[in-house]
Amino acid sequence: MAFRWYNPATWRFFGYEDPVTGEYVEVDMAVGGRKTKSGIRVTPKSALTIGIVWSCVKILSESASGLPLKLYDDASGRRELVKPDSADNKRALRLLDKPNPYITRLNLIKAVVVNMALRGNAYVMIERNRQGEMIGLVPVSADDVTVDTDDGLIYYVEFQGDRIPVSPQNMLHFKLFSVDGINGLSPIEYQAETMGLAKAAQDWSARFMRKGGFTGGYVIYDRFLTKEQQDQIMSKFPDVRQGDVDDIGKMAILQGGPKIVPAGLSQKDSQFIESQQFQEEALAGVWGVPLYLANRAGRTSIMGSNLEQQTSGYVTFGLKPYLDAIEDEWNDKIHGGTSRFVEFVVEGLLRGDSAARATYYNAALGGSAGSGWMSVDEVREKENLPPLGGDYGRVTRWEMSGNDPDQD
Repeated sequence: MAFRWYNPATWRFFGYEDPVTGEYVEVDMAVGGRKTKSGIRVTPKSALTIGIVWSCVKILSESASGLPLKLYDDASGRRELVKPDSADNKRALRLLDKPNPYITRLNLIKAVVVNMALRGNAYVMIERNRQGEMIGLVPVSADDVTVDTDDGLIYYVEFQGDRIPVSPQNMLHFKLFSVDGINGLSPIEYQAETMGLAKAAQDWSARFMRKGGFTGGYVIYDRFLTKEQQDQIMSKFPDVRQGDVDDIGKMAILQGGPKIVPAGLSQKDSQFIESQQFQEEALAGVWGVPLYLANRAGRTSIMGSNLEQQTSGYVTFGLKPYLDAIEDEWNDKIHGGTSRFVEFVVEGLLRGDSAARATYYNAALGGSAGSGWMSVDEVREKENLPPLGGDYGRVTRWEMSGNDPDQD
């Protein structure tokens, strides 16, 4: 069947625009979601209403999508950046920057990471020409994909009312850790109880504030009241369960010497703040995001005593698994059998302050510390500066028995 580049009905993470009416329709990825013991039904959409979940997924997706993704070739035995010096190279680099006419690489990577972070799986169809060359990448909602392993491996995609089989060679299936190597484990499914507890606390806090901090209570009389007396009292003293912020400050006249006894626990007595902090720490640990990145500045981290060490820990243990999953699948399905490969450049995230970089580069260039291992042009490349060429591309070596440097 003819393939249409971008069908709004296939992109259903938060919703889609109805092509007939033009109206925006919200659709949950997981219809019904998973019911938790806290009474909250957790779906990818409801999970994102939890502040720390939104922050972690946002940080991961924006960190990954903002990194340069470079195309290399190691046919000569050493990696070299692919340059736009031929029609084939220009086409490959153009597709890397703009996977299809409607989205850029930044938006594609962002969507892939969001789906992996919430669902554990992300799917992107590879569009090829008759020669088998990639001509585009189209993201597909996880709701529209069924993975069939009964007879080999095949992906079935619900597209425009049809069920289309897609071979593994034409489907980028990004996943995090898995028990079978094929389907990734969903954080929403396996951490639903933790998210449900956090959501329940959030909802309870909202209701508590809406009630003006009033948790309700009991009006106690020493004797039994008739039905008429109860109705008379309630007409003077409205049911506190129906109270709202508009009732704050209202007074009632109660006769007969009743006792007013508060019901439930206050936020302080229930250690509400401490409980929220614990839930935030637990959920941040699910995605490996340091709390300071989520603007929880008052919380410390075991990843290091300063922000540079914590950022390094985040890149290594939080972000890198996503980058590795993308690189591995991309290189296997798109560049498999060739000497080309893509790789994210993470040095920008790991860059220290100017003084630390100056000390490192001085040693790398072969200063008083001994032989160098980088050239001036390599240093300039890391600092996003253009190369100077000539001898600036050569590595400095020190003589072992003298003080004068000589060039390789």
